[in-house]
Amino acid sequence: MKRTRSGRFLVLEGLDGAGTTTQAERLAAWLRARGRRVQVTAEPSRGPIGVLVRQVLSGRIGGGAGGAFDPAALALLFAADRRDHLASEVEPLLARGVDVVSDRFTLSSLAYQTVALAGGSAAGAPRSPMGWVRELNRLARAPDLTIFLEVSPAAALARRRAASSGRDLFEVPAFQRRVARAYAQALRLVRAAGERVAVVDGDGSVEAVAAGVFRAAAALF
Repeated sequence: MKRTRSGRFLVLEGLDGAGTTTQAERLAAWLRARGRRVQVTAEPSRGPIGVLVRQVLSGRIGGGAGGAFDPAALALLFAADRRDHLASEVEPLLARGVDVVSDRFTLSSLAYQTVALAGGSAAGAPRSPMGWVRELNRLARAPDLTIFLEVSPAAALARRRAASSGRDLFEVPAFQRRVARAYAQALRLVRAAGERVAVVDGDGSVEAVAAGVFRAAAALF
């Protein structure tokens, strides 16, 4: 019996407003045009834990006694959602030979949760936030390729404001500037661990950015 070749796992990353959602769909279409089977997914996932995470981010669910949601608890929820996402959707698809394109994955946690933890005041917060978040996600598989869309925090925020009036917990200018710095640190960390990462200039038009994404993906295939 012919063995099914495993699919490839590709991830789009960047600040809110970098265009990860748009480029994930475009990358999937580009791959399908080349005869590959593709599924687009995202984190937080559509699973039960992912739904909870989205409610926290939107402010629909707060912390105990009406306070802010504990950033360490949120980091744990993201890690739990990732485990469930991998087990219920990503891994089965890859095993059937389907490529998976994810709008965000572990790198987002390394950036966003690290900044949230560093700015929190919860008792018992980890001394090394990024190291702690990395350990939480230690068992998550590494993507075959992470494509990071590099945009300035100001440009990313302007795009978000133009697209929607709604804001989530992390869409604050000062927070996004800290996230941009955390992403740079996280990229160095995963590259040092041997993960394959491509950085694409995300400041251009949708078509120009897509061309950079396609070039990065072509090197994998």
